[in-house]
Amino acid sequence: MTPRGANPFGFIFSVVAIGAVVIYFGYGAVDRMGLQVNTAEATVTGKQFTESGKSYYTTISGGRAWVQSQETPETYAVVLNVNGEPTAAVVSKQLYDALKVNDKVQVSIRRTRITGRLEVVEVTR
Repeated sequence: MTPRGANPFGFIFSVVAIGAVVIYFGYGAVDRMGLQVNTAEATVTGKQFTESGKSYYTTISGGRAWVQSQETPETYAVVLNVNGEPTAAVVSKQLYDALKVNDKVQVSIRRTRITGRLEVVEVTR
């Protein structure tokens, strides 16, 4: 195939794909980096537990199929109400077991720039 007869789709697709990745990570950096972290009191409104799991996928390499596994750990989360706004946070098993609905906890929070979402950085008793 000559350079003049090459399909430009491969080049255009690559440029668009790289541009999309740069925009996605740039958006995340602008939205979340360097935010001020504040402390507040929150009320536990619920608890959620997700069991650990294992999933399998097949990779073909060198003409051979390789079955690989990926494990996901168990997750302990609490649903919180911070100044009338609901949010959630992942916590340790010890804190999850110690907390009950309607307990008051101290949280470190930050609000994202673009989306205005409330993110919980840390939960302490």
